[in-house]
Order: sequence, then C-alpha cells, then structure tokens
Amino acid sequence: MSEHDIVLSVVDDDGIEAWLERVVDEPFRLEQVSRSDLTRVLRLLEATTAHVVMVEISEADMDQSLAIITALTSARPWVTVITVCARANQELLLQSMRAGARDCFVAGSEAGDVRDRLRRHQLLRVGHYDDQVRSATNNLTLVASASPTVDTRFLAQNVALGLNRLFPNERCLAIDTQPAERGIFYLDVHNEYTLENLLASPETLDETLIGTALEEYRPGLRLLAGGIDSRELEGDRSADLFIALNHLMQMFDRIVINVGTLESRHWVRALGIHASHLLITMQPLVDQAHAVRTLGNEWRSHLGRDGQVHLVVDGMEGKVPPGLDELAETAGVNLLGGLPMDWRHRLMAMNSGLPIQEQSPRCRYSRGLQTMVNKLESQQGVSAGESWWQRLRSNG
Repeated sequence: MSEHDIVLSVVDDDGIEAWLERVVDEPFRLEQVSRSDLTRVLRLLEATTAHVVMVEISEADMDQSLAIITALTSARPWVTVITVCARANQELLLQSMRAGARDCFVAGSEAGDVRDRLRRHQLLRVGHYDDQVRSATNNLTLVASASPTVDTRFLAQNVALGLNRLFPNERCLAIDTQPAERGIFYLDVHNEYTLENLLASPETLDETLIGTALEEYRPGLRLLAGGIDSRELEGDRSADLFIALNHLMQMFDRIVINVGTLESRHWVRALGIHASHLLITMQPLVDQAHAVRTLGNEWRSHLGRDGQVHLVVDGMEGKVPPGLDELAETAGVNLLGGLPMDWRHRLMAMNSGLPIQEQSPRCRYSRGLQTMVNKLESQQGVSAGESWWQRLRSNG
C-alpha cells in the first residue's frame, strides 16, 4: 500500500467514527486521532504523510473544527481537508469551505460514492509532500537548553542579530518566550504588542499590523515578546498558535524563537514540525551532555523531515576538559560550535541593552557567534541541496 493511501480521521463522535471504519476500506487505510489536540493531529500527519484528512464538524463545536481546518490548510497546503458531519447543513458546509475544506461527507451516505470521491481527491491533490511549498515555510530556528542555568535568551537574540547581518535584505523576526518586564531579550526595546495579542485575534495579522505594532529594531529585524504558559500550548489553544505562526512564517524569511528550558518541550512539540533548526544549548558539563542526549532523542520525533538538531556549547574554556568533540559525542547531537564565556563583554552588552556585535564586534564571543551562524546557514544550504537531489531522483 502506498503511504499516500492513508486517510487521517480527526473525529470524536463514536457514530461517525464507526461509519467511516465501514466505508473507508481498501485501498485506503484509516488512521484516527482526536480533535482535542492539534499538535497530535499534525504529528500524525507528518508521520503518515497522508494527503487526505477528514475533520468532524458540528454546530456545537464549529469554532474548534474551523480552527483545525484553517490550521491544517495553512500549515500543510498540499493536504486535502474533507469535513464529515452527522446531518447535512448548508451553513456548516459554507463555513468549512471558507476555512479551506474541499468536500463534505454526510454520515450514512452510500459507501461507493464516498470511496469514489476519496479516489478523486487522491488523484487531484493540490501538491506533493516534497514540493517546494513545504520547505518554503520551514523557516523556524528554535533555541532550547538542557538546563535552566543556560542563557538561551542571550543566544537566541544574537543568532537573530547574526542572521540579520548575514542576510540584510531578508526579513527576520525574533520571538522571546521569556521576556523581562524591561525589555525583549536583553535589548532596550519595548513593544506593547505581544504574541498573546496575536493569538487573541490571528486573523488580524497583516503587513499593516506588522508595520505599526512591531517596529524594526534594526533594518529587516523585528522583535516580539511571547511569554505564553505551557498550558496555552495544549489542546485547542495550539490551533491558534499554529495559525498565527504560519501567518508569520509567510511574512518573514526567518524566525528565531527562544523556547528556553521550562517550556521548551511544549514549544518543540507544538512547532518542531515547522523548524529547520533546533539548537540545544548546554554548558560544558558532563551531566548536561547526558541531558542533551535525552532531549535530542525525545525531540527528533517532533521535527519535520528536513529539521536538523544542533549542539551549542556555551561558556567554553579551551584548556579545561572535556573538549567540544567529547561533549558532542556524549550528547549524541551534531556539534554546531562552542562559544567562549567572555563574561566582561557579555555583561556590558546585557547591562547597556545593546547588541554585543555592535558594542564589541571584535570580542571573542562576537567572532565566535558569527562563525557559528555562518556554519548554520552553510549546513542549511547542504540540506536543501540534498532535498533537491532526492526529489530529482524520486521523480526520475
């Protein structure tokens, strides 16, 4: 059986579920998942590479169903969404079509008709899993850590600034999920508009809002505070996060998110499928290297096919063992690089609210950071080239 014959069923109603099991048979295979957690829906979609998803819709839970449909069609444009309802309802049909659904099945319909329509949707699907539209939105870089003692805010801030310097003509957004009261990251900047505001009304996001609510910190670089509790990343609320982030990914060339430590697994689980890079940061401590190995094994399952996991060792002392290679081997993650402590220049940058790359451009940290960012982008180029070659071979 081709993996594209798998049909994903996002249904909670027992009666509809039983009906689907009866009518959806060979050559299709039905994989079922609850509507209650969109992250699980998207992870299963990633794991099965299904092209057709059937979503239950009803008047009682219409908002939830529409949010799922919108999230699926915006995050996975090649997927065909079909709604399933207990009774024919013109309003449900219109609302679901506006959200992105392409068809609607009414429970109890003739099995032969349902199978024929499924076959047509498989043949006429809008794109392929490996099409360029997929990689075009894989532009997230997540910065996480193995311990709360690791400062991911400073690293994420500087990775974003480094990307901005490397690609001055591209649009970059940096999101700090651990904002302080006095600023975003360690920078002297204040925006009243936060990710929480965006999640409250994701449909309002457009170029005008970006231009007025998020002023450019540097040409091409904007900053957004995103302090969201882990409970906000579970269940139906995650649908809003997917919709909002997908809109942002369409508007920016690169997005860097500091996901920290305490909430990191929730962010990785919710957004890892969109990430091109996951940076796991640690200090040069053996126990943290073992923690990275555990996290890496857990988080890889939440990344998409092209997502890469990298190790960053922060606070390296060259003459103190273990070395970078030994730490990377223990961690079981590909080494991106090590950054020196260079505490004097870090402290000056943090207290002044200015980028260390501008305040101390020739210090060891600034030079090491830019080298690491250059390496990150060169590896991304290699990965993109491999994906292109794989597509060429598969089409040949």
